[in-house]
Amino acid sequence: MTPTIISKELLPLNNKLRKPMVEKMRRDHMNSSIEQLKCLLAPEFLKQQPDSKHEKADILEMTLNFLQCSHAVNQGFSRCVDEIVHFLSKDEMKTQSQRRLLKHFQNLQTSCEQNRRESVLPDQKTFSKEINVNKSAIWRPW
Repeated sequence: MTPTIISKELLPLNNKLRKPMVEKMRRDHMNSSIEQLKCLLAPEFLKQQPDSKHEKADILEMTLNFLQCSHAVNQGFSRCVDEIVHFLSKDEMKTQSQRRLLKHFQNLQTSCEQNRRESVLPDQKTFSKEINVNKSAIWRPW
């Protein structure tokens, strides 16, 4: 391919024409993502306000609340599994069913710990640091 020579007068014009298109693509991408969140949280929206139109900020806020509640539920479940394993481990296992029950909860405990490590919600300081690190992961239309 031969290099294309673009005059200096056409560059600003090209950028001026491209900027609104890029901005529209960016807004379309955000709107699409917010619409997907709205579809995922549809049952939650029906509980809150079934007939009202939801603003984008409402959708994002409800998503955040849902994720925080989900995280709290997962932490509570993991804590319960830890307590069960601790309780069952105290006594000697006399029966086959007790040993199977302990093994089941130990496996569940392992998977809970793995999920905890994978889906930890970062605190605000950690989150801002991760944003700077993951800038390459941000969707860009250009």
